[in-house]
Amino acid sequence: MAEKLPRIKAGVDIRQFKLDPMDGFLLTRIDGKLGPKELSRETGIPDFSVERALEKLIKLGVVELAELNAPTTEEAPAQEKGARVAFGVSLLEPKYDPKELEEECDLPVERRKLLLDLFYRLDDVDHYTLLGLTREADKKSIKRAYFELASTLHPDRYFNKQLGSFKTKMEAVFERGTEAHDTLTDKDKREEYDAYLAEVATTRGMEAMLERALADAARVQAHAAAQVQAAPAAPTGPSQEELQARRSALAARLRGGRPTQASSTPTTPAEPAADPRRYASASDAVDALKRRYEDRLSSAGQAQARKYTDAAEEALSRNDIVAASSALSIAVKYAPEDVALAMRFQEVKNQADALLSESYTKQAQYEERSEHYIEAARSWERVAKLKPDDPMANDRAAACMVRASGDLHAAADYAKKAIALQPEVSAYRATLATVYLEAGLYTAARREAEAGLELEPKDPTLTALLKKAQKG
Repeated sequence: MAEKLPRIKAGVDIRQFKLDPMDGFLLTRIDGKLGPKELSRETGIPDFSVERALEKLIKLGVVELAELNAPTTEEAPAQEKGARVAFGVSLLEPKYDPKELEEECDLPVERRKLLLDLFYRLDDVDHYTLLGLTREADKKSIKRAYFELASTLHPDRYFNKQLGSFKTKMEAVFERGTEAHDTLTDKDKREEYDAYLAEVATTRGMEAMLERALADAARVQAHAAAQVQAAPAAPTGPSQEELQARRSALAARLRGGRPTQASSTPTTPAEPAADPRRYASASDAVDALKRRYEDRLSSAGQAQARKYTDAAEEALSRNDIVAASSALSIAVKYAPEDVALAMRFQEVKNQADALLSESYTKQAQYEERSEHYIEAARSWERVAKLKPDDPMANDRAAACMVRASGDLHAAADYAKKAIALQPEVSAYRATLATVYLEAGLYTAARREAEAGLELEPKDPTLTALLKKAQKG
């Protein structure tokens, strides 16, 4: 019997479901041809996370299992000929304001929706998905997809048409489509781009796993706090010892103070007088009760901690550092006072952070070379967060923010940190001077350029920056 593969159910409006980023990312790779193992390799998401996400999507009714090339049970609404299905289109919540569809222009409503979906996801979409292709697409398929996109969204197709604000959006989408075509039809560029996508998939998988581990750890803490709050209330009223003493005193008064003769059938007191565990007071009894309750909680916590620690060690045996870090992050919540476990978690977490940092660095370098400065700034920021003492990461985050016309205050902070970490590097002064020039702070820009030229008197970049600052 043929293996059943996951595919998106026809006719389902996926926007009605609340999906996390990993589920949405996985959906972009489900095509009815890949099984869970292939999806794991394609996305970089670990096997068990793919399986759990698929179970969720199947339960929600978003995904179904079917044999390869099996007919759909329900026909999906027909799409406009030539329309491309990009990342998130018909899959995720629209990013655009529906009021934008009301603008007066000569574009049909469905084409406006397609254009807006594409435009507002250009920072998220990859070249293959933009052109509606799989990773195996050959050169002929790439060219055909590109020309279909052109026939649908090329600005020249609407010459003398009223397009309003849709014109600039159309130009941006087509420019990215042209970049996709030029990259994927060039063997060397495509290999470099595929390597970049592999890094992106890896980091997304790692991020998703770590985010879920943090959520699981938070649930552990909340559950433990609830159990402590649910501890048995302190007993009220006299203790058993006090009641026994009162009964003995009453009996003595009734006998006129005479001692009680030994009974032929001795009674067993609630707590033997000679028992060293006897409590001197009600508060001691309460404390002992709480200690027994806390011991039971601690024992259960230690068992859970061992369970996740064993899972971490098993992941380490497979060299899956991120899965190990995720498991240990939960283990330390079950055993917060275990110093050795906390040290082990920190050690593995440092290794996981190093892996993430390395992957983000590769992404940032590719994005910067491709002049995708918004994406590059985000990637460099992630590196700087993981490696706060890395001056180069802070400097590149600042430089890319400027090129992307981003937050100049944040860019200045990153540039200043790079200088503080390595004040002898003149290039970092040039970055900060550039930030100040963009912000119109000419005096500050001149000061940084001059400081840089003291380090490198003949640096052409700093010389040019100083001239601009002096003119300002």
